[in-house]
Amino acid sequence: MAVYDLVCVGCGPAGETAAVTAAHQGFRVLVVEAAGRPGGAMVNTGTIASKVLRETALTCSAFRRRPVPGIDATPDTRLSLAAFMARTTLVQLEEHDRIETELDRVGVEVTHGRAVMAGPNQIDIHRPDGVVETVTTRFTLIATGSRPARPEWVDFDHPCIVDADGLLELPKMPQSIVIIGGGVIGSEYACIFAELGISTTLVEPRNGLMRFLDSEIRERLEAEMAETGVDLRLGRKPTRVIGSDQTGIVELDDGTRHEAEVVLWSLGRQGNAESLGLEHAGITANDRGLIAVDHEYRTTCPTVFAAGDVIGFPALASTSIEQGRVAACRMFDFDDDRALADTVPMGIYTIPAVGHVGLNFEEAGKEGHDAVVGRAEYRRNARGRMLGDARGLLKLVVDRKTERLLGCSVVGEDATELVHLAQFAISTGQRLGWFEQACFNYPSLNGLFQAAADDARLAIIQASGRAAA
Repeated sequence: MAVYDLVCVGCGPAGETAAVTAAHQGFRVLVVEAAGRPGGAMVNTGTIASKVLRETALTCSAFRRRPVPGIDATPDTRLSLAAFMARTTLVQLEEHDRIETELDRVGVEVTHGRAVMAGPNQIDIHRPDGVVETVTTRFTLIATGSRPARPEWVDFDHPCIVDADGLLELPKMPQSIVIIGGGVIGSEYACIFAELGISTTLVEPRNGLMRFLDSEIRERLEAEMAETGVDLRLGRKPTRVIGSDQTGIVELDDGTRHEAEVVLWSLGRQGNAESLGLEHAGITANDRGLIAVDHEYRTTCPTVFAAGDVIGFPALASTSIEQGRVAACRMFDFDDDRALADTVPMGIYTIPAVGHVGLNFEEAGKEGHDAVVGRAEYRRNARGRMLGDARGLLKLVVDRKTERLLGCSVVGEDATELVHLAQFAISTGQRLGWFEQACFNYPSLNGLFQAAADDARLAIIQASGRAAA
């Protein structure tokens, strides 16, 4: 019976990172992957494919957002969906090669099959040829990801009604779409299709999209989406989703009826925790297939950890990567900078994009900080005006007494890139003066940080004046 220090069940971003992190330290690691190629949803079904489609949409809409007299570049949406995603396969193949090369470079063993826990330290591997191999392991990481939730009352048998995985397999680009669910995936797809000029309706049962976002950032995003053409139906619940001859039909709790060529159900995800034999290790997943973990990503079984989508929010590729790294560090007690896990950024690839790291103003107050906010508008930044971004906004949250940066939220062009400068500042304990004294290229969006820092400085002075009075 083979003996390992770590077995990673699943080779998405969390499993890959944990495996490489442990192998780098000389531990014997095995990855068990049920799919034919590594990468999980990040590479194979969701993240890369949807981002390729987003980049194509932005390319097609470039002249509309930044008009040039005499040029009309309206995209031909009669093309197949595959045509709009032409670069997807190439990028996926390159990612497969990258992952496999990295695993091989550090000596991680890889086997294909279905892993079933036979005990806290034993795993049965059911191979495609029917052979079952049992291995012993010191630690196990469950990183099996998630899949779209599919309620029984939704008519998924009809070709016009799809989930996020099925959407990318459509034979042609729809001319109209109703998206149910205003979370990250639903909002990203709504922006993509509206950007291409396709009639898009987004239904969200709650009163706002992605309620975890800073409220001002969320309002800016919603306004921009509405201007692009997304028909936002917030605070409305679907009561019936059925297919007709050539369309999908959605009925809402306000009595309205919406019909489109495609209905995308994007309300919730289901963790891939079934058939793993978790009960043999004393672990129980909830009704959404999610596994509970502590701050070290350890489950109720001390030798079994879990990371990535299978533990729930935020379920982003970036956070899954970090969770996998931190889990490996906790298992083997690496002398690593574990505090970095507190500054994991969030990137949402809507149009415009959203980036966030650290605390928002409300969270800072709850943690006992006397915080102030500094704002910078894209329309007052030369680079922002060149990009035609009139609603973009960058916000800094700063502790008034120490002047340390606590958090940053951005909505606008390159938001998912800009937020990394704030991540660095938070993780290294930078104060407001660091931004005020920085020398950035001109014109650049990084100048937004200086403008926001100046605004935060003014807020600190005003707050000090009120305190003195």
